[in-house]
Amino acid sequence: MRFLLYPDREVIAPTPSAALPKYVPHISGRPWIVGDWDDAEIVQASNKDYRVVLLGTVGSSDEELRSWLDAGGREPDFTTIHRSIAGAFFTLVSTSSGTTRAFGTLSSFRRLSYSTDPDAPLASNSLGLLIEMFRPRLREERVPLALIAPRAPWPLGDASYWQGIENVLPTHQLCADTTGPLHVSERWALPRRHVPQDEVTPALTAALHAAIEARARHARSTLSTDLSGGMDSTSLAFFAREHASELTTMHLGISVEMNDDAEWADAAARALRSRHIRVSHDEFPRWFAGWHVTNERFAAEPEPSIRTEGMHRAMAERLSEHGCTIHLAGSGGDELFYPDESVLPGLRREAPAALYGAIRGMATLHRWPLAKTVRAALNRDDPRSWLVRETASLGMTELERPSPAWDVVFSLSPWATDTALSAVQDLILENTADAQLDAAFASDAVAYGMITRNGQIHRALDEQTREVGVRYEAPFLDDAVIELALQVRLVDRLNTRRFKPGLAAAAAGVVPDLFLDRRSKGDYISLIYTAFNEHRRSIAAQADDFRLGRRGLVDVERLKTYLQSMQPQAQHFFPFEFLLAAERWLQAADRMTLVNER
Repeated sequence: MRFLLYPDREVIAPTPSAALPKYVPHISGRPWIVGDWDDAEIVQASNKDYRVVLLGTVGSSDEELRSWLDAGGREPDFTTIHRSIAGAFFTLVSTSSGTTRAFGTLSSFRRLSYSTDPDAPLASNSLGLLIEMFRPRLREERVPLALIAPRAPWPLGDASYWQGIENVLPTHQLCADTTGPLHVSERWALPRRHVPQDEVTPALTAALHAAIEARARHARSTLSTDLSGGMDSTSLAFFAREHASELTTMHLGISVEMNDDAEWADAAARALRSRHIRVSHDEFPRWFAGWHVTNERFAAEPEPSIRTEGMHRAMAERLSEHGCTIHLAGSGGDELFYPDESVLPGLRREAPAALYGAIRGMATLHRWPLAKTVRAALNRDDPRSWLVRETASLGMTELERPSPAWDVVFSLSPWATDTALSAVQDLILENTADAQLDAAFASDAVAYGMITRNGQIHRALDEQTREVGVRYEAPFLDDAVIELALQVRLVDRLNTRRFKPGLAAAAAGVVPDLFLDRRSKGDYISLIYTAFNEHRRSIAAQADDFRLGRRGLVDVERLKTYLQSMQPQAQHFFPFEFLLAAERWLQAADRMTLVNER
């Protein structure tokens, strides 16, 4: 699915080279949406004031959208459409007065990018398409941000690396007036207060049913889901069983004695009566298998899916052979239903009577020193002071836990040079001073930050699996599910005696208690050791030619020493995959820029 958005006025813009055969006009008749999408991915409705198009996975018909539009009166609140219509879609609105607005999803799974040129104010869901049309230069000053793992702090985590092109933040909408450049405005904010779990549970259960039903109506033959054996994928599979006429489940197995996921997955498959596909990880490409592929599709930005993209593509090919067209993953369940230590300071404010039990429970569960856990709970950092301190400590030793945060905890590649470190610190402090995520509770900001990272990963994977006919989606990343899960008060989210209590409450009656009460969790760390040992020598052999090294951002000799050594601990594998993603992107981007300049 690729499309361009044009404002309701005459523009002078480059012509895309790709075929974009489908078309939706403004109310005025001028071109509005030009692109290529599956017929099942578009729902639209109009009245005399508005034309509304939903593009993506939409849980409604044209008639249902028209009913929603009519019920909204003279000024419908399009920013709340996700509360009535389930799915993961772009909301595109054109008015009779000539203005437009457009936005994707809160997870960034559906994201818009746009040109800042006032004479060519175009937008697209494909950053690569805009780059191909406008042929911009790289913003070299932003390249060091690609060395941050897992992402730069808000709002830099979804920033564009290209001059004249910006990405719309997932909390914002893109607006076009009858004159002037495109501009953005906020459309959604994190909750300012929380409510008890039992007030949210019925709506959350309904939202999960609606999210699955939206996918089931799009699956032409059979719906498929991950079935790792863990709580997230197992819960989705049981919800899917209630909506899919035919359900296929897939388990990627691993031969590790301490991992009992396969046993749980087999038991769930029997209860589901699904067509169950068991595949060994050894049958699919190893992690990082495509790190050296530098074709044009990787030139837009670093793709955080680099670790598993080869495996997921092979998985999609296998599912396609079985007639599956939409595959569901449980991504987002950890972030929404399993809070980290950032919950403790908020709990001190919201439910102080529960704090001591939470401290002891988390310290025991994670094997943290009790004194450090107490200090974490008493932390009084505000978002700005936390960010300044974290930025100052970039490049230092490993993260110490527990360590409450106000955003996704970020670190710099251990192979980054002092030049890269200084540049990153300046970029963060210059660009986040007045633009931090507005959050009343640190735990909400951290959870939401990781949700947007998951959305970025799924956006990249979906683009690749679509090439073999399978859409790759994550219902936990739907706007309605995110919004409801983050409304739950902290004391109900944190239960050290039951795993993911919020999800368990929403899934009660749908998922058998046996699977909701599972206490173990599979470990897949051996996969990254195997992949690292398979690729490290070939990566080291090419390290002298790394674009990151040529730019003075990575110490190549230090990197080669790491690659040529066995690694007894896993903590450096995390920044390593982001370094590979950044290098692959730069190689592709430099080649494309060179072609554009000829």
